[in-house]
Order: sequence, then structure tokens, then C-alpha cells
Amino acid sequence: MTSPIARLSAAINLSLSAHRTGPAPEPLARFPRLGAAGIDLYERFERAEKALPPPQEKRRAAISKFRNVLPLNASEWRLVFAGLSDKSERVGPILDDDQLFDRVHKEICHRIEKRKLSRRDWLALCFSYFGYEAATPDQNANWCVLRADVQLGFDCVRGQQKREKEWVHIVQQHQELFSEQAGARLGDQMFNGEISDLSALQTIAQIPDSSWLWRRIFNVLISRIFMLDDAEFSQRLADLVDIGRQHPRYMNDILSACLSRYHVAAYREKPSSLLKQVALDNWGSPQIRSRQNSWLQYVEKDVCAMVVAWFAKEDLEHFFNLLKGDSEVDQSRLHYWLRFANQMSYTRIVMGSDAWNDRGRDFVHFREKNKGRLSKLVGGPGHNNAVVMQIGNYFFVEFSGTGNACYVYKADGSPFNPDKSQLELTAELKQANRALDRMRHSPAPSRPNRIEGWLSKFDDSLGKLGIRVQSQAGTPGASKPMAFEDQVRDALKSVKHKVYDQRARGGAFQVQLDDSDLAAVTALQRLGFKPVNHQPLRFWRQ
Repeated sequence: MTSPIARLSAAINLSLSAHRTGPAPEPLARFPRLGAAGIDLYERFERAEKALPPPQEKRRAAISKFRNVLPLNASEWRLVFAGLSDKSERVGPILDDDQLFDRVHKEICHRIEKRKLSRRDWLALCFSYFGYEAATPDQNANWCVLRADVQLGFDCVRGQQKREKEWVHIVQQHQELFSEQAGARLGDQMFNGEISDLSALQTIAQIPDSSWLWRRIFNVLISRIFMLDDAEFSQRLADLVDIGRQHPRYMNDILSACLSRYHVAAYREKPSSLLKQVALDNWGSPQIRSRQNSWLQYVEKDVCAMVVAWFAKEDLEHFFNLLKGDSEVDQSRLHYWLRFANQMSYTRIVMGSDAWNDRGRDFVHFREKNKGRLSKLVGGPGHNNAVVMQIGNYFFVEFSGTGNACYVYKADGSPFNPDKSQLELTAELKQANRALDRMRHSPAPSRPNRIEGWLSKFDDSLGKLGIRVQSQAGTPGASKPMAFEDQVRDALKSVKHKVYDQRARGGAFQVQLDDSDLAAVTALQRLGFKPVNHQPLRFWRQ
């Protein structure tokens, strides 16, 4: 059959033949640009493997005819194939209705048997297969039948191809997508850095952005994060964050897993500037009270506290180094407050006009990096700055200018709002009559890192408030750790699951989740559980 491009070329060649002075060696030889355009168009037609899913309105109209047992033409059947997962307020998807789906299944089998299933028919079936809304679609028997139909349909369509095209090759590479282990191999490949861009597969196989497949792929990838040892995790961290950036829909999940994994690492007290900044960009500051609830949607409270401590440490270092005003760096104050950084639930830097307006590179970078976390100090000398630190239910306000005491306030009865964009020096931060204490920095210690002089006096004052230096691991006199079984029960209290404890017989402790739940999976992995091969909802540990 003559292609449209060939017919166009022949027609142009014929119309120009009367004007030629000599024979042309081949059509369009004297018109190289037009000839090149013809070749380009032909190649574009050849590469046109991608097809968009049919519009929803057309699918609904065809499905309505199908439900009313009206005759359907080939195009309408294709629309039905593409709409098997569609649902409305009144009715559920065809895949949830045994009688309706049985009619569809018979039509598919008939087309496969007669070798009349077209590539567009197969793509429509793929759209329904990948578009079914369920965390565990394989619990639907009709969906499993559809999966088998898609497999047979691909063989049928491939057999009709005169030559293997690129889309066939791509689908063949990913046959596991139509198996019970769908997504496992892709998840491993993405985790190992073997693949990063799945856009071609997504378009060719008609995989919606919201497909259950992506959730499976990223569940596998996230589970692998918890299998890395500390050194491997540190080495892979930047790559994992990059995967999240490439797939924004799953950035929160990857970020949550990375932060949770970092929290159990031996180096968790060392801040990760990468994770801290990415978390700040995506979730806002965990120190802002209105933001903490959003953080707790993604990570446990102790993970959030770890990041808050990172912010506190960095704020203290910036305050006593970059924002030292016209004084030398006060190493003793920096050393003192860093001992309490892991207990600080909130810090806020309040900059004087000098620091606020400084155009030096370090200051510009600092202000940009901490946008939304800084306040402006007014009513005092331009070189003075302040930092507000919350430990327990107390605010401690330190100033960069020499000769200033540290003011202590009850947080729940504070005479100022530390989140304000502008704070007044004497009217808000230095209210002697409202402060619980004004702790003075004298006498000086013999060395900055010696707990003596004013540092020892500060320890006594904080001790009276119930605040003492503690390690990241826990508080002094912490209660006895929760039994392992109770930890599992507590971690899974909001999800349906079954426990199989074979440890008394030398076996493993296993947990079977009823449904895929990222928070539950993360909690289990933090308790040392590993996924059972080829069983994404089953986990074990010795």
C-alpha cells in the first residue's frame, strides 16, 4: 500500500515534470529540502509509538452503552477496554463487577483468538490494568484475569508486527510488570542506579501517574534503604535524594525513609546539611509550631526532634560565629549551649540591622538559606543580635553584644512571640520584670570548654528547672525499654496485620500486613525487620 508521503512525493514530481529540462535521477532530487522533509515526516510516522488514553467523556459514553447491552463498534469496545477501572459516584468500576467483566473478558479472548486485537486495543487494556485504584489490586480476581489477558494480548499484537518495533522491545524488557512481582525488579534497578527515567515505559504502556505500580516500585526502593549499613547509606544518600527530585510525587516518602534511616545511624548527631535543606524546602521548618504537625505526618517524633537539633546546632554556630557583632567569637557560650542542642525544640535568630543589611556573601547566603526562620531586632545597636532557644518549657535569650545577661522566660507564658518577623530589644526580649532569671556570664572560665565559672552556675540554674545535659540516646533515668513484642504492637496499632512468632522453635518472628502501608513498613524496618522475597507485605527478623 502506497504511503501518503510517497503519494505526495509522486504528485509533486509529476506536476514539476513539465518544467524539467532534463531527466531527474530520482523524485524530488532538485528539491533537497522538500525531500529531506519527506524523509523526516516518514521517520516521525515510524516513531509514533505513543498513544494517549481516550478522553474520559468518550469512555463514559461507551461504558454506558455497554452497561445497557447496546451494540458496540470497534472504537467503542476500545473505549470500554480503557475504562475498566473507571468509577463514578453512582457505580463502581467494571473490574469490580463479575458479570460485566466476564462480557469484556469474552470479547478480549475472541479478538485474541481471531488475531484481531490491535495495538490500540492492547494499550487500552494496559490503561485499565495500571489504572485500577487499589493498594493490592491482585486481591481482585477480575484484575488478575485482566493481567493474564494483557499478557496474551501482547503476544497477539507482537505476532502481528512485520518487524519488531521499539515499543515492543521496551515492553519485552519489562515483562515483569504483568506478573505477580510487578515493580520489584524496577524498584531494585532504580535503587541500584541502573535506571532513572521511566517516562518512555510510562507512556508506551499507558501507566497513569497515580498507578499502583509506582507505589510498588517505590515501596521496594524504600525498603532497600533500610538494608544499607551506615557507610553504604552515607555514600548513597545524595543519589537517593536525587531519585526523589526526579519523582516529586514520591519525594516525601523517600525523604521520610532517609531521615528515619539516618536517625538509627551511628552518626545521627552529626547534621546532614543535605537532608536538612531538602526537608526544609519540602516540609518547612519543624521549629515553627504550625509546621510540626505536618512533619509528624511523615516521620516519628524522635526523628523530627533529631532534625530540630540539627537546626539548633547550626543556629548556635551561626550565632556565635557569623553573628558575633563587633566582638570576638565567644567559644565558651557556644560550647555551653551546644551541650543542650539535642534538647532544643525551637531556636530563632533575631538579627540586628548590621547583619540584616550586610551584603557580604556569607550573610546573603545565610539569609537566603534561612528565609522564614529569621526575625529582625529593633530598638538596639545595629551590631547586636539575639538567639531564642527553647528547652522544655523555657525560653533562653542570648545576645551577641558583650555585657548582656541571658534572659529566661516560661515558654507557655512568654511576654513575646518568637515567631514574629520583628522583635523589639527592651520591650520584648529584655523584660527584666517578666523574666524568671537573668543569668550573667561571670566569672569567666579558665578555658572555653571547661565547665566552671559562669558555665557551672548556668548548669545549677538549669538544673533547678529540670534541665540537664543528656545524650542523644535518651533522658537520664529513662524508663525500662519497651519489650520487643510491645514495640511491634505499638508500631502496627493502626493497621491490620498478623504475627507469626516461631523463635521458640528456632525460626523467625514474622509479620504479615493486610494492606500496603508505608508508615507501617518504615516502622517495621526501623525495628530490624526485612521483607520476605517475593512477598512485599511479609517481613521477618530473628
